[in-house]
Amino acid sequence: MFRGVSRGEAVLQCVMDASSSMLVWDRMFGELQQIFGQLGAFRDVQVRYLHQGPDGAAAVSRSPDPAAAPLNSADRLSDPTGRRVTVLVSDCAGPLWHSGRAHRLLHQLAAQAPAAVLQPLPQRMWSRTRLPVTYGSLSRGDGPGGAAVLKVVEQPGMGPAVHPGALAVPVLPPVEGALAAWARLLSGAGSGQISGAVGWVRADQPAAAAQRAGDGLSSLQLVSRFRSAASPTAGQLAVYLAAAPLHLPVMQLVQRTMLPHSGPSELAEVLLSGLLMRSRAEDGGEHDGQWYEFVPGVREALLGPLGRDEALLVLKHCSQYIEQRFGKGGPNFPALAFAQLGERPRARGYLPTPAGSGVGPSENGAPDGEIEEGGENGESDASGGSRVPHPFAEVAARVLERFMPLPEQFVMQTGRGGRPGPVQTSHAAVASARALLRQFESDSMVQYLIDAVQLLRGAAEREEQPDTDPGLWAEYSRCVLRLWEVQGDAELLREAEYAAERAAAQPAAVRERAVLAKVLHAAADDRRRRGDRRGALELLRRADREYTAACSAPGLDPAEALRLTLERVRALEAQWRLDGDTALLQAACGMLEAFADVWPDQENRPTTLPLAHGRTLLKLAGATADPEQSRVYAGQAARSLRTAFEQGGGRHTLGTEVRILLDLVDALLGSGEEPDEAATLVEQALATVRDQRQLATLRIRAGRIHVARYEHTGEPDELVAAADRFAHAARGVPRDSRAHADLLAEWGGTLLRRARLPDGRPHIGAAIRVLRDCRTETPAGSTRQAGRLLMLGRALMLRHRATEDRVDLREAEHLFGLAAQEAADPLTEANCWLELGRSHLDAARVLRRPARLDEAAEAFRGAAEAAGAAEEELDSPQQVWQAVELGATANHWRGMTYERAGRPRAAREAYRAARQEWRKLPDGGGSAGESTAGRLAELER
Repeated sequence: MFRGVSRGEAVLQCVMDASSSMLVWDRMFGELQQIFGQLGAFRDVQVRYLHQGPDGAAAVSRSPDPAAAPLNSADRLSDPTGRRVTVLVSDCAGPLWHSGRAHRLLHQLAAQAPAAVLQPLPQRMWSRTRLPVTYGSLSRGDGPGGAAVLKVVEQPGMGPAVHPGALAVPVLPPVEGALAAWARLLSGAGSGQISGAVGWVRADQPAAAAQRAGDGLSSLQLVSRFRSAASPTAGQLAVYLAAAPLHLPVMQLVQRTMLPHSGPSELAEVLLSGLLMRSRAEDGGEHDGQWYEFVPGVREALLGPLGRDEALLVLKHCSQYIEQRFGKGGPNFPALAFAQLGERPRARGYLPTPAGSGVGPSENGAPDGEIEEGGENGESDASGGSRVPHPFAEVAARVLERFMPLPEQFVMQTGRGGRPGPVQTSHAAVASARALLRQFESDSMVQYLIDAVQLLRGAAEREEQPDTDPGLWAEYSRCVLRLWEVQGDAELLREAEYAAERAAAQPAAVRERAVLAKVLHAAADDRRRRGDRRGALELLRRADREYTAACSAPGLDPAEALRLTLERVRALEAQWRLDGDTALLQAACGMLEAFADVWPDQENRPTTLPLAHGRTLLKLAGATADPEQSRVYAGQAARSLRTAFEQGGGRHTLGTEVRILLDLVDALLGSGEEPDEAATLVEQALATVRDQRQLATLRIRAGRIHVARYEHTGEPDELVAAADRFAHAARGVPRDSRAHADLLAEWGGTLLRRARLPDGRPHIGAAIRVLRDCRTETPAGSTRQAGRLLMLGRALMLRHRATEDRVDLREAEHLFGLAAQEAADPLTEANCWLELGRSHLDAARVLRRPARLDEAAEAFRGAAEAAGAAEEELDSPQQVWQAVELGATANHWRGMTYERAGRPRAAREAYRAARQEWRKLPDGGGSAGESTAGRLAELER
């Protein structure tokens, strides 16, 4: 006797169109996955993303980012058995739809099994997409495969003409009723007919006709056409977005805050309106599909109905995004967003004074900006803080121009009867401009700075004898450069450089050359951000020559000489970052030491002197390949930073004090001494600091202190304590920042180190989990990717050897091979090839496949060759010996592999190569060298 069995045999594949306009529907797609997975109606729910491949064809992957996972042919979505139901989530407006490839793919899938399009756009927009719909009554076809064949009874005049041979594909809105009706239709339950919409797809769907952007319409006509067809909410959203940078996360933030009752459909209306286009910026910003720009003239047309208060609110929300993304002390845009519209920011932290600006002397005569320099290890841009992406500053400048026009007093003024009004002399203009600059630095009101620039610009244009007043041109250049630091406009930087050149052109103008040097340094930073490293280096070398001349000017007071010396040190450090010549750092250290020796009051030197000296030495310690010399530099850095930390007690802000403490802790750890002093400093700071980011950085240092203690004591519990500190710190580091991936690498490396100890098996799983997250968060193409893949592969091999799990073995083989291909330096590459060879040896044993022995031998050969290349390239004796040891080890393993494969002649050759390498080491390789000699002697009998 037979009885019916109810079970799900069908597989549901959820396919998300990964075109740029679909990014706004990510959350909805995640909710759909969860709903379908919880239904229990399907044997499996598979998630795929549909991309346009490099050749324009449809391709699928497991990630919305085409670079994050391999792209495969869309034919993988096909299932001739008819058991795979396909739901394609798409707005039908992406490039695959315009080329007709999406239609052809849907035709192929719908001919085999049930398929539907989930259209998230409002139904009134469906007819304007590349899949217009027909409305009517839908019913199942006849026979066992009826679910895959729809019968459509169209309503007269309710859709486009149907091409012969086209198949009907249901088009569903993302609502419960529509999905339930489609499910009833597939299962055959219910009345047998439902009302709905279908799109018609052809196997030979032609591409859409090419259209010119805007179809020749003016910007006003484009906006008018959009408003006539869009929903009122979408129209208002477009107005708000005209005052914001068109970066998708910012656009979504503006929508949530300004129109909280709207949803993704309104934002999608704007994205598909024809008012926007994908950004093709040249500023080296992110090209991740999330940057847009308005068609020329559209932004100005949309800003018409926007009120001043609304613009202020939009920019305030943009400021909050920037603060969360870059930190309060980072970019200049947040203060600009407030100040440009006439409201003062609530905290000075929104607009950091660039290092070396020389504004606001401290008690010891040094600029306050010098104390604030640097995050970890004192790293910072010369212009102070991280630079805001150009579109943010550009939008802020446009809004400023609209809502705060330049004051009338700086337009050429005329008196009654058309006669010119009173004009200030150049000296009076300089004094007035300096007063305005002081007001700007005090209140962060950008309008003061704009007034100063306009005042000096007019005075320079009205100069009776050109170039006779270098002080005027120097102050003009200084103010324009300050305005560029706020707004980021390239024209302002060129104007500042022109004025500085005019100021320094006079034979007696020596001090003015310092202004030119500062402008050249800023221009070099700008060149570097745009990818022109060679041009940046040349500008920095010019800046150093100008600083040299300015520092030799007679009559410099100590405070001014200190400011110029610190600016020159930063220029040398920037030059070092570009060409890697540590002699530049050594020169900077010598310069600071010489300056400290001639300071008039040796008992009361400025805090900035030991601070700059310590930070420069810390950079030198990190850049020195010789470990012993690096420890010496770190110890010297610790002495200087300790002096700066003790001298500044109570005079620094808490944030500044924490940054100095972090540098001091780094120096103490780098010196190789016992970490007790560093531990005391960190624990004291943890008890007083409340800022989450500062707490995270302190916890990272606490973890490193535990690692240093393990290296001194060999106590495994110190590694466990370090991993706990890193785990706690990870909660305070933004997940989308590079620092989070770096922290995961350090955390995972510590866990791996603990797992490799004899009793480390319980820690293997945690190491693998953290290192997997690290791999996910490390961007593709990063120079650190290979080392992180190597760590993950080693962790997997540990678990394989503990559990004999073949899946771990195969994944480790794949990771080692990938790491060897991506390695940026030959030493890392050699390690990757060596681990790959060892994994192949394990595979030959576990899988009983002798062919893997040949693969292992080739991997060991690659390791030896990479080690040889590293030996030729490296300069440090320690690193050269490390490369020699790697090469000898690889050749030894190659000999062992050949022995196992029954090839004694090849084994002897490999052992001889290993012996030759071992002999290059001072101890002849020790026990490892003796092992190679023993194996070779046995084979030569």
